[in-house]
Amino acid sequence: MPAITFAYQSESPVMSDKKVKSKLAFLVVSVLVLSSCNKHFTVQDNAYKEYGIDNQSEVDSSVVKYYMPYKQQMEAEMNRVIGETEQELTKSSDPETLLGNFFSDATLTEALKIDPSVQFALSTTKGGLRNTLPKGNITVSGIFELMPFENELVILKLSGASVQKVIDFIASKNGQPVAGIRMKIKNNVGYDVTISGKPFDINQTYTVLTSDYLANNGDDQSCMANPLERKNIGLKVRDALMDYIGGQTKNGKKINTQLDGRISVTNE
Repeated sequence: MPAITFAYQSESPVMSDKKVKSKLAFLVVSVLVLSSCNKHFTVQDNAYKEYGIDNQSEVDSSVVKYYMPYKQQMEAEMNRVIGETEQELTKSSDPETLLGNFFSDATLTEALKIDPSVQFALSTTKGGLRNTLPKGNITVSGIFELMPFENELVILKLSGASVQKVIDFIASKNGQPVAGIRMKIKNNVGYDVTISGKPFDINQTYTVLTSDYLANNGDDQSCMANPLERKNIGLKVRDALMDYIGGQTKNGKKINTQLDGRISVTNE
């Protein structure tokens, strides 16, 4: 059977309806050869070509026309209002923040719907809070900006000794976003700790909600390493936040997070 050749060359698309100041390299596959009746394709030749794209480049109307419906659909979804907050949810280096309380309470509330045994949550750290939520409407894009990662929630069963390490970690950082646990901190040491309203007992086991990132020793901490049990619940952190907000909205409520003294630093 004679060889049949096919030529293909990539175009240089403009990936935005605005002019782009960058240079992109594209692979040009020159010839594919159908070498036998078994339809086996092999690359006979290839070459690279660099296309310069800068502020002198013209907009490619055919590319814009192709992607514009998808862009408009995505923007409509990202701008969708899912709830409302009565005050700006801010973050800071303080032991307790409005944003940290909201984040932790929301993830714990949604996890409890899946596993009512969860006792407290350390589902993010101060560094994991990537943006604030302004007073007023909460949009999908606002939650993506707050939580841009694909982290999932996991539930760990920890020994009392491991929970003590969690307490030590929180205290060493002058507090972290938490829910279901309360403590005082003095000289970077946690004390007067309660979990689910009961005094912490190092001889007990506890069930903690966290993210897979932290469970895998993210943020240079290992306080939750080697759990007695680990359960993935199939819920992304971002989805938990949106589910919580959606539930509040459905019930006619706004987000009204308050500081409640769950983490406090004292000189007593």
